Amino acid sequence: MNTALHWFRRDFRVTDNTALASACGLADAVIGVFVLDTRWFHASAAKMGAFQAAFWLAAIAELRENLGGLNISLRIIQTDDPVAALLSLAREVRAGAITFNREYEPAQIAQDQRLIQTAEKSGLSELKIYGYCDAVIFEEFDVLTANETPYTVFTPYKRSWLAKFSAAAMVSRGRPRMMQQSGQPQEASVVPAAKSLGFPAVTLDIPTGESGGRRMLAEFGRQRIGLYKQRRDFPAEAGVSRLSAHLSAGTISIRQCVSAAVAAGAMNGCGGAECWLSELIWREFYRMVLFHFPHTVTRPFHRKFDTVTWENNPALLAAWLGACTGYPIVDAALLQIQTTGWMHNRLRMIAAMFLTKDLDIHWRTGEQWFMRWLMDYDQASNVGGWQWSAGTGTDAAPYFRVMNPILQARRFDPKGAFVRRLIPALARVPDDFVHEPWLMPPLMQAQFGCRIGQDYPPPVVDHGAARVKAIRKFQ
Repeated sequence: MNTALHWFRRDFRVTDNTALASACGLADAVIGVFVLDTRWFHASAAKMGAFQAAFWLAAIAELRENLGGLNISLRIIQTDDPVAALLSLAREVRAGAITFNREYEPAQIAQDQRLIQTAEKSGLSELKIYGYCDAVIFEEFDVLTANETPYTVFTPYKRSWLAKFSAAAMVSRGRPRMMQQSGQPQEASVVPAAKSLGFPAVTLDIPTGESGGRRMLAEFGRQRIGLYKQRRDFPAEAGVSRLSAHLSAGTISIRQCVSAAVAAGAMNGCGGAECWLSELIWREFYRMVLFHFPHTVTRPFHRKFDTVTWENNPALLAAWLGACTGYPIVDAALLQIQTTGWMHNRLRMIAAMFLTKDLDIHWRTGEQWFMRWLMDYDQASNVGGWQWSAGTGTDAAPYFRVMNPILQARRFDPKGAFVRRLIPALARVPDDFVHEPWLMPPLMQAQFGCRIGQDYPPPVVDHGAARVKAIRKFQ
């Protein structure tokens, strides 16, 4: 075979890239292709945020350079029809194959199927199209119950995943060989600027690209993974890996992460490494749930909750979106995502449960809003997390779980270090009141520069009353 196309999607790396390595083994020349689908990779589409766009574009720029070192060109195509664009390029360069790494989102699965079907109907029957397992360790039919049905509860899924797992299977695909031919015609593709796609300029607070992911994983493995279990829930501390954006963009592989966890003792009793591996397994669990139950993108996992109604009060939604709920831990979480494109995982649960249980707003509203802000947006994890928080997801008795934002704040930000960092009005408030500033007497409010209703808003709802109402609704 003379030329193969590799379709980059969420695998912006050259090392340990299953489909790219296969393409290099199939053909004499390989052309990398990134199809910038304007139906979602554009600010006007409201399906991708500025932080994720900036992170991806930086990753693609580095990818282009790394591919150039292997004599592989990268073609960047802007279109609203990726299938037509790929097949047109395949005809142009007389490609014998298209390779890609499989994804598990309903829309991506449908698009992959359309690519295969359209190629057959377009007189390209000899064009081979290969999809590979790369984004997960185990795919949709690898980890099933004894009845060969998909797991719908995490703990038994995790046990089965671990029983099937073998560290010996975590062999990296390595770096592809240098190609002898460049795949003509070779055109220099310019990585578009975020501004040209309608996105505002943002500042990213983590290293980007394949090199950035590799550095961050190495640093986490050396310095912090051992204490991950003890420190991961405290947003003021650097206790988490921050690798979620790299996993989402595929600038680092899941195998590299799992291998790092195993090397740090995940299978030998190291609490931190074992806990981090569990989080990686959660990621796979949500992907398999989305694959087997695609209705969860828009509807409750448990169909019995289809009839649940939501008040969707516009004023309460505006308070949440504007970080003006009067609950410091919730407001600080929302300010974090708006200034960095990332939100600490503990805060995601608190903010999501507050929106759905305290404010009685549909989880889809929050899920869509996170989609437009998160640098690490991933449909399976985001939908799964929001449904878990809303009480409609993969849990046995979800409606009883209503997090108290004040107790959560006291437990995981005891001195208010995190909320003070994000909310200047709380900078001088004593520790006893930092998570409930409305309880300060008026004179104290004036003394510490946090007058409720002027410097900081009062609570928009009473949590105790909202909790009772939410439980009754689900019952």
